[in-house]
Amino acid sequence: MGTTAEHVAAPCPAAYGPAMPSPAFPPPGATDCHVHVIGPKPRFPLAPARSYTPMDAPSEALAAMLARLKLDRVVLVQPSFYRTDNACMLDAMAKLKNTRGVAVLPDKVAAAELDRQQEQGIPGLRVNNATAGTASLDAMRRDIAAAARLCERHGWHVQLFVPSTAIEPLAPVLTALPVDSVIDHFGLIAPGADTPSSRALLRLLEGGKTWVKISGAYRITINWRDPRIGPLARTLCAANPQRIVWGSDWPHTPKHSQRKPNAEQELPFQAIDTAGLLALVPHWLESDRLMRRVMVSNPKKLYDFT
Repeated sequence: MGTTAEHVAAPCPAAYGPAMPSPAFPPPGATDCHVHVIGPKPRFPLAPARSYTPMDAPSEALAAMLARLKLDRVVLVQPSFYRTDNACMLDAMAKLKNTRGVAVLPDKVAAAELDRQQEQGIPGLRVNNATAGTASLDAMRRDIAAAARLCERHGWHVQLFVPSTAIEPLAPVLTALPVDSVIDHFGLIAPGADTPSSRALLRLLEGGKTWVKISGAYRITINWRDPRIGPLARTLCAANPQRIVWGSDWPHTPKHSQRKPNAEQELPFQAIDTAGLLALVPHWLESDRLMRRVMVSNPKKLYDFT
């Protein structure tokens, strides 16, 4: 297991066919619920203290990806290396159509600033305790509570990127929050796993206040086309089909094993086929109705798309 995910090798080659979407896929209104924008760094410099230095992935590259994959809506997520400076993300949101953003803010923010973020299309705040992999459970609880206090003003949600082992002990905290929570990247649960973490994640979904992103497949298994991911996605959907959304996790930031804190050298993105990731969705969900729910109606509700 790595610092952020349960990496499990596939027991056999992927069972899926060629990753080519059908003409009817993706459906109109399809949403990518997890992407990042980066740079250009001269205009949007990274935080001096950071876990790694990625290459640029500006709004123009994101727009080209969305057009190529025929995705109509997108949710930008503040990455760790910008800390609480959301300027790059907000700039991209202003340039692109049909966008929402998940920001990162300090523990204390003036009401006027929260109102401004609401007007710019922010429906949630992110708590990222997985990238560095060093936060204690007490620190996670404090971070989640602080974000939830800010989210209450406009009914935003708290988005969590936490190690899978944190899900069970954090479950009572999430259940008691005054706002909804959204858990990134399958909860970093390994496909095929039956653990306290996986069972806690299902209970949270069943409770109706927690959402899960079936995103970042390459974060939970060495082979992102591992055929065991489909059953995991369907199990999560079965727990509560109204609380599942999909994201590509573009531009596929560098592997944790390659990262060097505060290093200036740019690391390349992982060679992940974003179109291939999208094309797995029909294989995972096996139902046009469920696919439309996960990719269209659920994101519309969660992110208040009109």
